Amino acid sequence: MMRLSLFPQQLYLLPGGINKLRIFEPRYLRLIKLAMASSDGFGLCMKGNDKICHFGTRAIITDFESQPDGVLGITIQGVDKFVINDYWQEDDGLHFGDVTLMDNWSKSEIRSIDRDVPKTLRVLFKEYPEHSVNYPTPDFEDLTWVCQRWLEILPLDTTQKQWFMSRKDHRAALSFLRGVIDEKYRND
Repeated sequence: MMRLSLFPQQLYLLPGGINKLRIFEPRYLRLIKLAMASSDGFGLCMKGNDKICHFGTRAIITDFESQPDGVLGITIQGVDKFVINDYWQEDDGLHFGDVTLMDNWSKSEIRSIDRDVPKTLRVLFKEYPEHSVNYPTPDFEDLTWVCQRWLEILPLDTTQKQWFMSRKDHRAALSFLRGVIDEKYRND
């Protein structure tokens, strides 16, 4: 078990995912200080019905900058998935949780039947550079990496995102993505 400071956000980040955040609330500035003082990082978790969701992603800070408006900008990378066993909130509003790390999805090669999944992600990255800007060396040859990036981008509800996060491998995500991509091709 591991104790992490928690950052409840609607941001869905999976292992290997990279994103940028703007930090300005005192409690989250404290979270950043704690995360920088240890190699554990912090727990990025979603909220549903005003409660912290069961699953989250341990994230590390890979870069930071002071932005022109004085807000702290950080770049984070997802490292591990976790399940929250217990959480609480301290007087300043910062949440902490006792979490158990989960196994990351294993790397998976692209089979010919699945080649549309990375192909359409490449197209999406070209059309919407805001999704690709964080990935200067994308791993389109790893089906797990591709599935995780798709899940981060798609407008899924919190329950769906939590369900995919709870899976032991990428197969459920792959099946879902095949359906989404097939539906798009039929409608275009």
